[in-house]
Amino acid sequence: MPYQKILVPLDGSPLAELAADHAVQIARLSQGSILFLRVAPTEGCQEAAQYLYDFEQKEPYKALTLKAMVRYGSPAEVIARTAREYDVDLVVLSSHGRTGLVRQVFGSVAEAVVRTAPCPVTVVKSFPESPAGGP
Repeated sequence: MPYQKILVPLDGSPLAELAADHAVQIARLSQGSILFLRVAPTEGCQEAAQYLYDFEQKEPYKALTLKAMVRYGSPAEVIARTAREYDVDLVVLSSHGRTGLVRQVFGSVAEAVVRTAPCPVTVVKSFPESPAGGP
């Protein structure tokens, strides 16, 4: 099934941008479009909008059909709500690789999106393998 509308949440980190690279490959194969989403605090509005503008000007994205938006609120809730609103076919986001207590305290946006999104979700592994290839 080709994915025509792909939602890519970006938080400004290089790890999240890895998901965008993956989404570009999917969009090119399916001739789909990408919706970049930045969930930001109200006071970060201008910075978030400038980040998205600069991001979508990068070379890999110029030949694609793109839309970018800034929204406010809880990231997982906003991502799932935006996916429903825009009837997206796929959400592509990164896992920041948090484990243990950090994950328990802060939760996992990726995990919450997987549970609540109305469409398939691809989580791009964005943390390095452990040393010597071990578990």
